[in-house]
This record gives sequence, structure tokens and C-alpha cells, in this order.
Amino acid sequence: MKSAIGILACIVAAGLSACGIETSAKAPEKPVPPPPIALAGAVNKVADANGNARYLGEIKNNGTVVACSINLSINSYDAAGNLLNDPSNSQFSFGDLLGETFRFSAFAPQAQDNCLSPGRTGSFDIPTKVRLGDVVSFVVDVPCGKQQFYSGCLASDQPFVPPPATLVLDGAVTEGVTGDGRVVYTGAIRNQSEAESAVAYHVKIVMTVKNADGLVVDVACATIDGSVCPVPADANLANTSGLRPQDTWNFTVPLSITPAETCSGCFSFVINQKLAL
Repeated sequence: MKSAIGILACIVAAGLSACGIETSAKAPEKPVPPPPIALAGAVNKVADANGNARYLGEIKNNGTVVACSINLSINSYDAAGNLLNDPSNSQFSFGDLLGETFRFSAFAPQAQDNCLSPGRTGSFDIPTKVRLGDVVSFVVDVPCGKQQFYSGCLASDQPFVPPPATLVLDGAVTEGVTGDGRVVYTGAIRNQSEAESAVAYHVKIVMTVKNADGLVVDVACATIDGSVCPVPADANLANTSGLRPQDTWNFTVPLSITPAETCSGCFSFVINQKLAL
């Protein structure tokens, strides 16, 4: 009895290991921090005009530094678990559609990247050629491009310089309906910079539209460069004029949805620009 009492006193005072008693219990694992670049809310799977699956949603930068070259991949599966192979839904980059524009000055001063600052979100709209009725499940992956420059999409050691022009919404965004019954947003963007050199090029506004449940139902944009947005990567924009200080640009952003699919005021926007032609 005295021996048992002595062991109990040892355990209370010093713990199991100090009393020569081994335990197989492992120390609790440290919680794994969430990935810095992750989905912000649910992905909305809808049908496009041709009945194919279309994925909409948002990505958020939960990190502490600017994130760039973000890609989003969504794989669709049928009822048997087979991958519905569609090249159009792989490695889709939403960065050119929604993000903040910075100058990547470490390697090429004039190179441009659409990036997300800490706490900011970017929207994606991924079309596919997979019939919506065939899709039973899907898997979202957020890999990162340019791994040789970016670690986990976070450019912690790369300097970024924001464009010099200060662009603001001049008044309010007006919600309307097009002749064929679709939602349309109109408004004006003003360059309120004072310095004559603060010219904004390739100005673009991107609208992210949600429904009453908070799901993204459309992503659309307008650009000062022309009627097509986003502008094709191979477009020749050499002669494009910029938005000079104190000038305004009137924009029109038509959506692909009707008023019944969204709600009044259920939109957000980001204004982008570049430093040079």
C-alpha cells in the first residue's frame, strides 16, 4: 500500500515519465494554419446559355503580403466518379479578371501582374464544355503559378509599386435593364490625381454580382480599351490613350443574368489600371 501511495504522490508531483512510467499518448498536433489563398464562400455551379456547367465564386488572400499569379482549377465528375475531361476548366487564371494591379519591379520594371493585397478577394467565372446535368460533384484546387518567383503565391520578398493615378467612382453605379432583359450597370470613373504624369492606362472596372443567398451569379467587366472585356491577350493596344488627371470615363457593364437572379445593390466592384501602354 505504501508503494502505491508513493507512486501516486510521484505522479501528482512530477508526472508519469518522471516516475519511470511510459505512456503511449502523443502530444497534440499543432493546428495547421489555413492556406493563405483560399475560397471565400461557396462555389456556385450554374448552367450557361448552352446548358454547360459554369462555376462562379471568389478567392481571398488571407496572407499578410501581396499574392500574384493565382490560378484556379475545377474538375468535374459524373455519378460514377469519372473525371469529365474538359481542357477549358483547367488552370484558369482569374487574375486578369479581378484583382489589384501592381508593378513587378524586381525583375522587369514594366511587367504587370494583377494581384491581391492581404484581405482582398478576387472573383472567378469558369466556363466549361461539360453538360451541367452530367456533373454530380466537383473538386476545387488553388495551385499557384510562377513557382520560381512566388512561394505559395505570396510574394513576400518581391517589391510591388502601385500605379500613380488615383481612380475613383464619380457618383453612384446605376442599375438598369438592357433591351433584352439583362441587368446592366453604368457609371463613371474619374482620375482625381493632380500630377500631370499620373495617367491611367487600360482602365477597367470589374463587377461581382451576387444573389440574396450571397452566391456569385455573374462576373462582368468593362474596359476603356474597347467593347470586349476582358481584352484578349493578343490584342494590339499600342495606340490606346489613357485616362488623364481630372478626366472621366463613362462605363457600361452588361451582365448575362436577369434582375430576378440577383438583388438590388448586391454587387461589388474593383477598378484596375496599368502604369503604361
